Amino acid sequence: MEKVRIQVVPTSVPEWDQEDKASAVLGGPEVLTAGDSQAKAMLDQITLELPAALDWTELVHYAAQHHALGGLQIPPDSKRFAFYVIETPLSIILPGDQRLVRLRLMLDLHAKAAKPQEVLAYDVFPPSQVDVNKLATGEVNLDISKALQFVLTAAGAATVAPAAQCLGFKLNLPFQWTTTSVKLQSSGKMSSRVEWYVTDNSIQKGFAPAAILRAPKGATVTVDATLGGELRFPGPKGWFKTQFAPVQAHQYVLK
Repeated sequence: MEKVRIQVVPTSVPEWDQEDKASAVLGGPEVLTAGDSQAKAMLDQITLELPAALDWTELVHYAAQHHALGGLQIPPDSKRFAFYVIETPLSIILPGDQRLVRLRLMLDLHAKAAKPQEVLAYDVFPPSQVDVNKLATGEVNLDISKALQFVLTAAGAATVAPAAQCLGFKLNLPFQWTTTSVKLQSSGKMSSRVEWYVTDNSIQKGFAPAAILRAPKGATVTVDATLGGELRFPGPKGWFKTQFAPVQAHQYVLK
């Protein structure tokens, strides 16, 4: 898969600074803010890459092409709306002495001539989890037939459930965190902004979330992807940090 490197610059996130101060009061490490030149040097050494194009599938069309057993019961909303599943894998390369401790990935959804709330996320994967106290490395198989069941049933067609079980469309989502304590918050169901916020002692290698989108049929959907995070570097007297944001959003187009 072709990838594009995301250019990031130092920034300040006051809420994260307050969390770091509270952690230090409770016995955590004191973290100092890096100077401008040091922050730039830290960011120049990391690589953050998103796919050049999104991997996406229109679910109802997929079901029709694969002849779901028993047929596919079409809900009323599917006459006007299409349902897409998208993956947004983020690749991360860090030098050995740096840690990425916070990561935020956001997707803003738009479509020309669409009314507010016509383009939105119906579901978000992975969902919110707090204090995942186990090693989260490897792959998780996501059965999109289950997700499609949720989407179409939520749209008002409970009779679609037996057919949805037969679609068999799956995603392999790599989870490549390296420590044993992970906090994940996600949001965006029934909203035009999807967000994942991951905190860990050291997030490495990558993160591959997915979402199901709904949009008017025939509409050209644009997805603006932005990310941010906090990077830490050990100094002679403790840890230094810099928070970062992208120079600009990376835009995808679904036609």
